[in-house]
Amino acid sequence: MDRRAVLMSVAGLALISTMAAAQQPSDLDALKAANQAFYTALSARDLKAMESLWANKPYVVNIGPRSKSVAVGYADAVTKKWAVTFDEFSQISVSSSVVQLQSNGKIGWVVGTEKASLQPKSGGDPLTFEAFVTNTFEKQGKHWLMTSHHAQPIPK
Repeated sequence: MDRRAVLMSVAGLALISTMAAAQQPSDLDALKAANQAFYTALSARDLKAMESLWANKPYVVNIGPRSKSVAVGYADAVTKKWAVTFDEFSQISVSSSVVQLQSNGKIGWVVGTEKASLQPKSGGDPLTFEAFVTNTFEKQGKHWLMTSHHAQPIPK
């Protein structure tokens, strides 16, 4: 290769690297927005919104902070699990604090904590707790869809 070809190759690689770096923050912003949409749907007890946020796949998994088993598959992990949860509580308020947000462009994950307050429909005091949480997503087209939610109560 002559010098000019080498310089053009280096310039091309630099341009590709710059474009990739420019795309990553918006990709992470979209992942962060998908994670926030999950908490918005959860706190609104909005089953339709919740269903739209998850990948409709047989491998999705949901392990809530009160779970006694692992819910696997879209129908069990999402539709049934959240319908039962939303029916059990008259009010749900869950917020998250993100500790780590990461993506390879196809798969993304969010690790952090949740603060929850759940008011049982049966009455009584609300259930309040904090949990460690890991949410995973996969990119389908331009959208990040949830594939796993795992929340574990933080011991007091």
